[in-house]
Amino acid sequence: MNKNRETVFHFKQFSLSNSLSAMKVGTDGVLLGAWARVPVAAADSPVLDVGCGTGVIGLMIAQRYSDVMVNCIDISTEAVEECSGNISRSPFASRVEAGRHDFLDYHDNRKYGLIVSNPPFFTERLHSPDALRASARHDDSMPLPSLLRCAASLLSPDGCLALVLPAARDNEVLLEASLAGLYPVRQCKVYTRRGKVSRRTLWEFSLMHSGACEPSELFIQDGDGNFTEQYKALLRDFYLHF
Repeated sequence: MNKNRETVFHFKQFSLSNSLSAMKVGTDGVLLGAWARVPVAAADSPVLDVGCGTGVIGLMIAQRYSDVMVNCIDISTEAVEECSGNISRSPFASRVEAGRHDFLDYHDNRKYGLIVSNPPFFTERLHSPDALRASARHDDSMPLPSLLRCAASLLSPDGCLALVLPAARDNEVLLEASLAGLYPVRQCKVYTRRGKVSRRTLWEFSLMHSGACEPSELFIQDGDGNFTEQYKALLRDFYLHF
């Protein structure tokens, strides 16, 4: 376990054990959980959290949308165990479930109104010696083209797919999404600080072409290193100190 990570991460309405899952609670997942949206036309459809880790994204969605059912899946037994415990201790236990599944072999008769994922994204071959950590961080276990194709097959007609990915892969993401039959709806470039290069992009895709993609930017800190009002507004319902 990374000793720099909190063993228990406290939000305003729930807390997360953060020790078993290889994918720890971090800024990427929290941003996605606050930014992703359930389309109004798909409000009656369930939500799928792919590669759920601790369950942070799924639980954030459950907090924001009081009527939705959330299904969290992960290939890691340890992650599912930790996620299940976090769900059971949350106020949303009746609407959120967790199960061990390989998304690339996942079959479900349901269609989802929202699929969210903070997927593995490192493509380098120098892997972590920790097998769990490696599977959580490297995309060998869930390559981007496969992720996009599987997600497209499970979306309801009005549903959307929301992802957080490295900004350096933006062109690749757009190409692979197009090949999977997905159209970009929203794109948010995330900057850790004003004046810095964007390191992450939040994406929303749908099966329907609804016009030009809506671009936006999110700055986490201002030039003085203080959290921006934009960032605090996005996470005010979750972070204790906001």
